Amino acid sequence: TLRHKDAAGAEQSLDVPLTIADWAATEDRFKEHFAELSADQGDEAVPFDQIVRMSGDEREGKTAFIHAVGPDRRLRRLRVAPEIADLADDRLRFWSQLRELAGLQVSDAARLTVSGALQAEFEAKVVALRAEYEARIAELKREYPKQIARRLAEGLIKHGGGGALSDLLATLPAAGPSSESKAGSAPKAASAPPPPAPAASTAPPAGPAEAQKSQEVEAAPAKPTAEEGNDEPLVLEAYIDSARCTTCNECTNLNKMMFVYNSAKQAEIKDAAAGTFQQIVLAAERCPVSIIHPGTPLNPNEKDLEKWVKRAEKFN
Repeated sequence: TLRHKDAAGAEQSLDVPLTIADWAATEDRFKEHFAELSADQGDEAVPFDQIVRMSGDEREGKTAFIHAVGPDRRLRRLRVAPEIADLADDRLRFWSQLRELAGLQVSDAARLTVSGALQAEFEAKVVALRAEYEARIAELKREYPKQIARRLAEGLIKHGGGGALSDLLATLPAAGPSSESKAGSAPKAASAPPPPAPAASTAPPAGPAEAQKSQEVEAAPAKPTAEEGNDEPLVLEAYIDSARCTTCNECTNLNKMMFVYNSAKQAEIKDAAAGTFQQIVLAAERCPVSIIHPGTPLNPNEKDLEKWVKRAEKFN
């Protein structure tokens, strides 16, 4: 704080940064590096504390100065020679070295070395992940159509398929366990006995009235049998394309009992019955890579089920 008198003789004070130039101005050995700053040098004059923050090119054409109080207690400005700025640079470099030795500051060279190594490691991981991702995608494109075809064939056979579908199913690769096989009720329509052949009629010829009644019965639509009326709808099992998982935690944050990570830190469905169909659909909507397929709901009495089934359509 510089205490001085203004033009009217009143006491004033001015707070300025304390720099090495302020100290040097008090030393007789540095007097030749300071001089009174004339008024016509005001345009290019810059306070010394700002000069030391500039680069060498930025200092070109600038005149550094400090504030001082003369013998008459008037405030004046002293021009500072470039040598004092060089002295300040040298002291700042020395101070930085002390801070680096104390572990309080990281040098630019060390920072560049560490950041370069981290960048190289990151790029290597990205290349490896991209190669693994592309290989998994190629595998999925090759295997999934076969598995989907098999599941469609199983569903068609269950709902009345014939021998041609059984032959088609025999040529397809085995698919993963379906919801029916998990429940212990795998479809067995392929091995069901054929329907009995109609027995030969041994009844005597019917009269005109009986013949007309028989024609009316044959023309009437057949009523569904009890077995046909109990056919269950096709169930789609919820699943995740785990190979494409980005480990974003969106699904596991919703329900850690339903969604878990495998040994490769990729999400999979552990137990679809451990939560609601709503949670599966929400997880599918929040998944950044859209790899969660909700399938069909397990609980037909779940609240607002129709709405969630509609929202799940685009993910199945």
